[in-house]
Amino acid sequence: MASNTLLAGVSQFLKEHPPFSMMADADVEFVARNVEVAYYARGEVLIGPGDGAPAACFIIKQGLVEGLRRRPDRPEAELEPTVQRVPGEMLPISALMAQRPVMSTYRAAGDVFCWLLPKARFDELLQRSPVFLDFCKRRMASLLDLSHRALQASYAAGTTHWRSINAPLESMLGRAPVTCAPEESLRAVFERMEHERVGAVIVVRSPVADSDQVVGIFTRKDVLGRVVLPGRSLDEPVSNVMSAPVVTLKASDTVGEAMLVMADRTIRHIPVMRDGRLAGVVAERDLFVLQRRSMNQIGDAISRAASVDDLKLPAADIRHWSRSLVAQGVSAGFITRLISRLNDQLSVRLIELKAAEHGVPLDRLCWLALGSEGREEQTIASDQDNGLIVADEFASSIDALLAFAQAVNQALDACGYPLCKGGIMAGNPKWCLGLSQWKALFDGWIERGDPQSLLNANIFFDFRALAGDSSLAQALRDHVTPRAAAVPRFLKQMSDNALRNGPPQSWTAGVLETLFSREAAVVDLKLNGTVPFVDAARLLALANGIRATGTVERFETLATMGVVPAAEVRGWVDSFQFFQSLRLRAQHMGEPGSEGNPNSLDTRTLSGLDRRILKEAFREARRLQQRLALDYPG
Repeated sequence: MASNTLLAGVSQFLKEHPPFSMMADADVEFVARNVEVAYYARGEVLIGPGDGAPAACFIIKQGLVEGLRRRPDRPEAELEPTVQRVPGEMLPISALMAQRPVMSTYRAAGDVFCWLLPKARFDELLQRSPVFLDFCKRRMASLLDLSHRALQASYAAGTTHWRSINAPLESMLGRAPVTCAPEESLRAVFERMEHERVGAVIVVRSPVADSDQVVGIFTRKDVLGRVVLPGRSLDEPVSNVMSAPVVTLKASDTVGEAMLVMADRTIRHIPVMRDGRLAGVVAERDLFVLQRRSMNQIGDAISRAASVDDLKLPAADIRHWSRSLVAQGVSAGFITRLISRLNDQLSVRLIELKAAEHGVPLDRLCWLALGSEGREEQTIASDQDNGLIVADEFASSIDALLAFAQAVNQALDACGYPLCKGGIMAGNPKWCLGLSQWKALFDGWIERGDPQSLLNANIFFDFRALAGDSSLAQALRDHVTPRAAAVPRFLKQMSDNALRNGPPQSWTAGVLETLFSREAAVVDLKLNGTVPFVDAARLLALANGIRATGTVERFETLATMGVVPAAEVRGWVDSFQFFQSLRLRAQHMGEPGSEGNPNSLDTRTLSGLDRRILKEAFREARRLQQRLALDYPG
């Protein structure tokens, strides 16, 4: 039996590394009491595919362990390093959970000491520790949760008004909601609002079968525009002026979900339901106590704007707002969606203003968002990517429309959305075309499959209708989707192109950076991080007739269709979102990268936890690319 001193030493080491750092003391002590030390010399194999199902969990105490595997597209080649495990990490979790042989050969890269936890004790630990079980089942997601919590804790320590985006709306509910019936008079409703000192009244029909039917909402903001100025009688029923229908959320929904609904609908109050009954109301001011200007204040400023100058401040506020969310540790998926939606509102208003100036009928054309904007994955460093579809019967007016499109591009630039260096903008005659011309253009890219066509495909296949007649974009999507899926050669070329950018082969989470140079430590989070996931999602979506444009939505649709296992998709999504999170943090909170690249990151500035997640994310990117190599062999 190990001495108490030895047990304390093992426990102390374990508590410095996830998931043990999150586990109960008794469970960590259980591990310490049941492990045995094993030594492996340089080059010695810990476990390989021919050893059958693992008999123990390896917890690395000292040294480096390489995971080696043959490339799927070159099975005759030598084993190649694919991953490196460092002290505090465990292996092989997936094989232990599935009771199958490992798929990699794990070899000591130097002198290695491991603690071995027998399989029976590993299984017992899964039963006694929910934290350990959660980590093993969703390793990447668990590490990401830790990273987000670390950022949130840091932010919360600096403010007394912090509220988690992930908090349930239940936690925000206070007083009982003030309600009225649809037939009640405006006079009675006004008196109730004044007496209760509330800004909104929820209009509810008589409860049926223990449920409330919310049919409308009336707010103080409605009084002037809907009652006073039109000269309505105060004896009229509130149903004549209430806002309807009403968007409601459940008490279990999150603060973040409420924020997105408010952004989408430009509303300030949301009724909250619990088990079919009205539980309360959340107001915009409750959600945005941190912000210099709230989301709907930004939205109001955008909708009221009468000139480009009027939109410059809201554009700056969008950047300020997103910077605050990054500092709070809010998920990258939420932030990029929010940035995209607010940018959409601003872009649409600019398009409306310029259309009015130039006498352009928006119902005869469709402004397209392309690239990251089309995918709703914009970061603060994204430039413009847009195009214009013109109805064929209006195509003779394209020359006149170019002046309008160029004016919009210049206005966006004035508001802080840089002109595209590659000229992918609606003001470029190449990308201001009739619907038939767009169809022919896509057909040509699919038919040729040359490097320029593939480059264009990477940008234009992510198109999304932003303003004007969205049916034009839908007609183009209806044309393109089946054609791309029907040309295997084009899909193979897309796959080859997607494999050109991938995780840096030499990056090993701290080893080569220490031994060699700063260059080995610096990674391009876009080129080496997000691009492999974006390109793969686009290819797999095209191959399977998926019309979604967002990377996460494309992946999740693949899982729903049964094309890819859900667990595999979760790893891709988590990894993609982590790279997006690092990009946002680098752009908002860091220094400009090498040569001013906003996506470059010196990995030595990351915490140990984030470096570990980064290594796992690169590993997922490599696995995804290996799948493409197998699905589209040479």
